Amino acid sequence: MHFSLQKIIYILPFLIWWGEVRSITEDPKFPEEAYRPLIVMNKGTGGDSSFDLIRRLRNDVIMENPNLVFLSVGMNDMLNLDKFVDYDTFRKNYQRIIGTLTDANIEIVLLNLVPVDTLAIKSWYKEGLFKEKADTKVKNANEIIKELANTNGLPLIDLYEAFVAANSSNELKGKLIMNQANSGVEDGVHPTKEGYKVIARKIFNFLLQNKKLKPGNKYVCFGDNVTYGAHVLGAGTNSGETYPGLLRKMMLWDYLVPYFSVPFDYEMKMGDYRSPLLFENGEEATTVDMWEKRREEILSEWHGLMGKWPELITEPHMEILEEVNMDGYIQKKIRFDWVPDQPTIGYLLVPFQAKNKPAVITVYYEPETAIGEGKPDRDFAKKLTERGFVTLSIGTTETTENETYAIYYPHIDSASVQPLSMLAYAAANAWHLLANLEEVNEDKIGIMGHSYGGKWAMFASCLFDKFAAAAWSDPGIVFEKDKPSVNYWEPWYLGYHPPPWRERGIPSPENPAKGLYPELLGKGKDLHELHALMAPRPFFVSGGSEDTEERWTVLNHSIEVNSLYGLDDRVGMSNRADHSPDEASNETVFTFFEYFLEP
Repeated sequence: MHFSLQKIIYILPFLIWWGEVRSITEDPKFPEEAYRPLIVMNKGTGGDSSFDLIRRLRNDVIMENPNLVFLSVGMNDMLNLDKFVDYDTFRKNYQRIIGTLTDANIEIVLLNLVPVDTLAIKSWYKEGLFKEKADTKVKNANEIIKELANTNGLPLIDLYEAFVAANSSNELKGKLIMNQANSGVEDGVHPTKEGYKVIARKIFNFLLQNKKLKPGNKYVCFGDNVTYGAHVLGAGTNSGETYPGLLRKMMLWDYLVPYFSVPFDYEMKMGDYRSPLLFENGEEATTVDMWEKRREEILSEWHGLMGKWPELITEPHMEILEEVNMDGYIQKKIRFDWVPDQPTIGYLLVPFQAKNKPAVITVYYEPETAIGEGKPDRDFAKKLTERGFVTLSIGTTETTENETYAIYYPHIDSASVQPLSMLAYAAANAWHLLANLEEVNEDKIGIMGHSYGGKWAMFASCLFDKFAAAAWSDPGIVFEKDKPSVNYWEPWYLGYHPPPWRERGIPSPENPAKGLYPELLGKGKDLHELHALMAPRPFFVSGGSEDTEERWTVLNHSIEVNSLYGLDDRVGMSNRADHSPDEASNETVFTFFEYFLEP
């Protein structure tokens, strides 16, 4: 949780750029697209020559109207016997591509060819047929690309030298180009994941140094096998281990990094909260193994106080009540078992042709708001699905209508589990519903909610460790006695007592809190103990009027727990003036899920 000089130097460029963006987006006259994410498109195709790229240039690039194109051409022209062209034809084709893009007023950055693994390539590259060694051909092609860059006044990113420099280190020697040792194949041409990291880092640094990282910009990566990402996770996409995917990850983190940096005024300030690292006997957890034992102690104590959950419903029965084709996804109205003998209605939103996708559960007073049928800027499920996530929107419709707001087990007159914990239990069963779907990657399921839903999402993610990431929008992340919206004392949260209930509102001598809540205060308990249960999973607080910047004194405790795992960037927070979420705060939350849940 400490800011070293090295870390400050590393993030300074990000903070400068972020400050420029914030100063623009806070101007009410600035257009809405200021909040649009950076878009990276993978327009690579395996086996393409310069002739192939010319044929698909208009449809795959010009029609996308990008702000900038990274152009990678030539590996097949030089080394693929079926696609081979001579140097003069290569030069003419490359210039034709440049000319066509220039005429369309599209900015171009050239990428030269990466080196080949001269030993691995010998198994299939027949020098007698080409009359030149493979690396010689790559170097000659790179001279042509350099000449074209100079002639056309275009920037050139030298990937060849970047690979040579990176491969000179003992750590990366032989790890950048696929071969038998690192990939199990005699390849010699295609980069490995480590090689794609080198490409992505070079491009990212170019964008950063030239101030070309701008909200709403669209970047097209256009080329052949290297752009496509042959033989790595996410091939042909902007995710996974392709260079467009890794580049996009870097861009996402560039956007997020200021929110994961403790402000100077709150560095090392822990507030009056007892460290969650301290066992009940006073011993401190100083290793991961010790923390895992302390974690079980916290979990056991809180469940003991709030009431033991019923057995989890690991195979919830689901009934599809209605299906509607939306723009890019299917919206399914479903009924499923989320509590024993208490089915609920929710909405399952699935992108077309989804398979093994990340997913997010959204929780609120009712499920319609998150799918876009409620207040503005609360359509979390809809917006996340439009970004490629499978989403499940759930809510407490019936109890919201009768103003009891939660789940009471087994009955509202005799609940054995605090209602907020029971909501967490229901969300855990909803997790199992998603995990059983072939459209969903069970290791990449998150949860989010706002206000009431923020409390719900917080307890669910902290008490059920299969949620991979969580975002809590202004729930009040610790107990507050004088904030009416941080109302954990209410009987539908942690202050359950059999009806008739106390009068709603801030506890007072005339209207004291009842149930578990005053007992928790008496024991010196607070919610930072639950936050710590998230480690090493990432979580994000989208703070508003109830969770202001001062909450970093609370979050520092979770940062301290994550430090046992050697992780610095697992706890983030943004802040806005109002309680309600807005376009900017939502953009940050959605980016958080994209960064931590996508491949």
